[in-house]
Amino acid sequence: MRVVLDKYTDEAEKLLETMRRTEACAGTVVLRDDGFLPNTIFPVYEYFTYGRKCKAPEEKNLHYAFLEVPEFWEIRTSGLHGAVYDMGCKKAEIYFTEYHNLERVEWLMDESRIYKIDYYNKYALKYASEFLDEDGKTESKVFYSDNNREVMVKQPQSDTITLLDQGRIKALFTSYAEFIQYFFAETGSEEGQVLFVQDQEGLRLSALQAGGKSVWESVWFSSGELMKQYIDMGGKNGCRFYYIPEEYPVNHARGEALILTCSDRLQGIEYLIHELPEVMFHIAANTQVSDTLYQLGEGPNVKIYPQISMRELNALWNQCDFYFDINHYGEIHNAIDAAHQKNLLIMGFENTLHCRELVDEECIFSGADEKRFVSEMKALVNQPEAVRERLARQQKKKCEIWEKLSGTVMHKEKNI
Repeated sequence: MRVVLDKYTDEAEKLLETMRRTEACAGTVVLRDDGFLPNTIFPVYEYFTYGRKCKAPEEKNLHYAFLEVPEFWEIRTSGLHGAVYDMGCKKAEIYFTEYHNLERVEWLMDESRIYKIDYYNKYALKYASEFLDEDGKTESKVFYSDNNREVMVKQPQSDTITLLDQGRIKALFTSYAEFIQYFFAETGSEEGQVLFVQDQEGLRLSALQAGGKSVWESVWFSSGELMKQYIDMGGKNGCRFYYIPEEYPVNHARGEALILTCSDRLQGIEYLIHELPEVMFHIAANTQVSDTLYQLGEGPNVKIYPQISMRELNALWNQCDFYFDINHYGEIHNAIDAAHQKNLLIMGFENTLHCRELVDEECIFSGADEKRFVSEMKALVNQPEAVRERLARQQKKKCEIWEKLSGTVMHKEKNI
């Protein structure tokens, strides 16, 4: 299969890491490039600029100080940002990488409005220029070859893409779907094209059709919410991707349980707190919390975290060994997948589970069986062997999902 990324992110790297470990991917393409992608990822625009030569240019550094500007203009810098001046008037904003390689230059009209953005890449070349209208919207984006010839023009407001050859129009596409199909045909791939959706822009691309059919053989999603939106749009070929760590953190079966919630509706919470004094309940929210939750926090084995910061949350992921999926309504911070990656044993009720496919069946309880929840939890606290057995089954859940998704097997045994 060939995986198509809207953009390269940490989530995309997790997908690619999983694929590398299972040899599942024959190629990876990215639609939006920042000019400094890893060599294992192929930007679409590079095919039409350098790719037909079968060899990309040599990677080089382009220090911002070597930006070509008119005589007597000066470049001033501060941190990872700089500017171009002419007689004290600012003409452009300069952005560069942490190694001071030129990344982009935003040219200014009357020191305020940006009218053009030049983009530079790891080959020390200006690979694209974006032209903006008075409202800051992109009128066109022009891509250049290594000898600075225009080879592709994108006009997003009309959804038009033009390929050029020696200044002449070679092909004109009136939709992005047509262009993508042309790229697939040009590169000679007979493999299925899988789109990995990570945000709303990727979700928009998931709807691309050519000839009345989806451009994509399958659409994979980084979150359940995005996948739900896709299904609501009528999507039929969507699947959820779950990252599988190469090694899981050690679970010590300590009596520390985490709950993330966006409301005060927590199934059986008062009963659980009362019947499990040996467990410290860490209840965190991404908003201010109600008086109901504040009152729960008055108990000796409860701590409440309103408007929790990522720093606090990361500390709790490392501190806790259990995750109670007992909150009604939506999950926050991709909680269940995060708990799985952090190797917390996930326990919840049938009417509150957000990702049942990741939870061991013995850790799922009926909504009216809070007593059995308590009994099971008492048997697990400070019993690493018992917890380890359930974690093995919990981890196997993701491997089975991946095998069904990709057709490959996760061979490496996980550290429980």
